Amino acid sequence: MLTNKIIAHRGASNCAKENTIEAYEKAIQLGAEFIEFDVRITKDEVLISHHDPMIANQAISQLSFEEINRIAGQQGFRVPTVEEVLVLTRNKIKLAVELKEEGYEEKVMALVMGYIKIDYFVILSFNVPSLRWIKYNYTEVKTGLLLSKKNNNFLIILLRVFGILVFQKLIRLTPDILALQWEMLKFGLLKIAAKQGKPVFVWTVNDQKTIGELLNDNRVNGIITDKPDLACKLSANALRARYANSGQRSAVSGQQT
Repeated sequence: MLTNKIIAHRGASNCAKENTIEAYEKAIQLGAEFIEFDVRITKDEVLISHHDPMIANQAISQLSFEEINRIAGQQGFRVPTVEEVLVLTRNKIKLAVELKEEGYEEKVMALVMGYIKIDYFVILSFNVPSLRWIKYNYTEVKTGLLLSKKNNNFLIILLRVFGILVFQKLIRLTPDILALQWEMLKFGLLKIAAKQGKPVFVWTVNDQKTIGELLNDNRVNGIITDKPDLACKLSANALRARYANSGQRSAVSGQQT
């Protein structure tokens, strides 16, 4: 499941408005392996796909689904429900579902599990309590802890100083995946993760050179990018190059024999 996957960040967000059905449809068309999307809940308890906590300077949590889409419509887009995303993507592409807040984990899991096979999604979050609840109640579901220097400086220090095993005990969580902001790679976290066989997603990677380097790094299992079109192209080129090199080696070996 987790080997150098191209993960479309909020859908193909360089081709369409992020976290919209159009962005998700484009990601599927491009051939990405995963779509990453954000989950929030409205005042009337509708789970929606939306990144920011506000829309037009109003809190998502204080607006109904209808009110949110009235505002979104004035800005030229529509906010989909999580259920709409699940219906669209079912059996077509895997999902990285990011929980933006705590408190609606059970509601999200009931919905996702009703549509998607367990090996077709992972749950991501910065919130340790959310991931801990999910892992306790759904032990087979894969979870990923999002880490960035801005949001998790203390956790990163623990990880760098003590390594993964002690880090997991200190935060009382054993995430299946570490989802690292790409700027954090300079701290040697890929090496730390590799020592413990811990899969790593890297986000959000949009630079062609960096995408190319990560595609060829066997310590990286997923690349989260706003440019899945570019990443898929680079991945296909890398595969062709590997096959070509493999064929050349086989030919040389045959000649020597």
